[in-house]
Amino acid sequence: MRSPSIRRWRGVGLVMAAALVITACGGGDDPEPEPEAPEETEPDAEEEPTEEPTEEEEATGPVQGGTVLFGDEQEPTILNGWLIDGNSLVTSKVNSNVFPGAYVIQPDFSYAPSLIDGEAEFTEDPFSVTYTIREEAVWSDGTPISSEDFVFTFETIMDMEAAWADQITSRNGYELISDYEVVDEKTVTFNFTEPFAAWQLLFAAILPAHVLEGEDFTTVMNDTLPDVSGGPYIFDSWDKGTQLRLVRNENYWDGEVMLDELIFRYVPDTTTLTQQMVGGELDVYDPQPQIELIDTLEGASDQLQYETGLGPVWEHIDFNTLVPGLDKDYVRQAIALGINREQIVETLVRPVFADAEVLNNPFWMANSEFYEPSYSQWDYDPDAAVALLEENGCTRDGDFFTCDGDTLSFRISTTGGNERRELTQQLIQADLAAIGIEISIENDEGAAFFERLNTPDNCGGVCDYDIGLFAWVGSPSPSGNANIYGCDGDELRPQNWTAWCNEEITNLMDEANSSVDPQVIADLWNEAAQVFADGAPVVPLFQQPQLVAWENGVTGPQLNATNATNLWNAGTWARTE
Repeated sequence: MRSPSIRRWRGVGLVMAAALVITACGGGDDPEPEPEAPEETEPDAEEEPTEEPTEEEEATGPVQGGTVLFGDEQEPTILNGWLIDGNSLVTSKVNSNVFPGAYVIQPDFSYAPSLIDGEAEFTEDPFSVTYTIREEAVWSDGTPISSEDFVFTFETIMDMEAAWADQITSRNGYELISDYEVVDEKTVTFNFTEPFAAWQLLFAAILPAHVLEGEDFTTVMNDTLPDVSGGPYIFDSWDKGTQLRLVRNENYWDGEVMLDELIFRYVPDTTTLTQQMVGGELDVYDPQPQIELIDTLEGASDQLQYETGLGPVWEHIDFNTLVPGLDKDYVRQAIALGINREQIVETLVRPVFADAEVLNNPFWMANSEFYEPSYSQWDYDPDAAVALLEENGCTRDGDFFTCDGDTLSFRISTTGGNERRELTQQLIQADLAAIGIEISIENDEGAAFFERLNTPDNCGGVCDYDIGLFAWVGSPSPSGNANIYGCDGDELRPQNWTAWCNEEITNLMDEANSSVDPQVIADLWNEAAQVFADGAPVVPLFQQPQLVAWENGVTGPQLNATNATNLWNAGTWARTE
């Protein structure tokens, strides 16, 4: 254990948040019928003898042991969720069950202390946060989870001289930490250069210092995880292309883990996943809702339950603004005008979630009190799209426009095997052909698609995509968008896959992330959304409905439509007899 110490870091930072209101609706089970009033009996009527329930009639409950097979259409690229290549929801599902965090985001978007003993203490002037780790919290090998682990996690993220420095997904908030003080083995204080209202998002996963110190962080967790865990499960094996296996942490400090093992099965096709779920080959899955999927689940209501809801998961298209043609604002704006987003929602989303609507803000979801429809200026208007291209000197020789020597012919890519996304591509392709823009469809399965989108610094200057169709999975805070769409001078921030660099929006996002006033924050993010909409490096489509389904022999699953994932409480899952 390190002796109590103070370390100093220099950095500038960001952040703050306001929670969205989640809209959830149950599925699978009909309401229980009202009990009928008992029939009156004659005063002298002889009572029928009461029979003891048979073994089959006795209620069943959770039992120790067993396996849950979780089906997923995507597979991790690497298992290190701190690095850019591991920045995916599927990686989070695994990591959240191995690496403990200070707080866990709940389904209602509240923050619940997990690894820490009650709420962390903070001071406002100067701003600091003190974490007191639960006394009983230990790694699976019996080593106490300690202040040293918090410090090691912070230093790993902020080590700017390390080989992995340019691969860290995000330093949001950590950059504001000026120094720390280890009070004792279970208590550590982090001091900030300025207030940081989204501090509850920090230290969402803690690394085991006694195992990883001295290891090369760029490779140590690519294909495997440490053989110790602070979560309910321990990593066992990963058979790439097939499955990943976690086993019960017998030394888990936060309650008994009922399951022997949790196995992730990777099947890159939602139709096949649903067939396997209904056929009893899987126990739990959380696919993106597709046409006919809800009907299929309803038809299997005697064996399955499910839950749907809305959260900060938004479907959109990203433009690679380094691609000739897409580097022009007016071309991106014409594409935005030429896509019938209302038709996409009506055709592909409302059949599975009746309240779905076109999303017109990239930072606030439609069910947020702060939502302003900045993108409504690009509501479907194909005539305006053609006029915009012609006004900027584009010419149409044949079916498609040419602008400044660049023919408007682009690829649109997404995760292959996802029926709704493939149908979305087809609708976009038809819409844009009508206004003189050629679109070809070029997809990859699962994680291979996201490898195309990496920041230009990591793909030789221009990444191998033109238009990408995917979703960002958010948290109660819009703060992370500064890392996704911001830049510093000519240098893009780590997740800026569009390569669109705008100083005005970067300053607005950074200013919002430095405020603690919810209304000021909301106003600044909406101002940034308007600048963003004007430049159109992205076109938001809709807030993606979320779903989790499980078979009746499993207890515990509950929808969590945030980046905490639907595996947020997998340590409480169990099988029933």
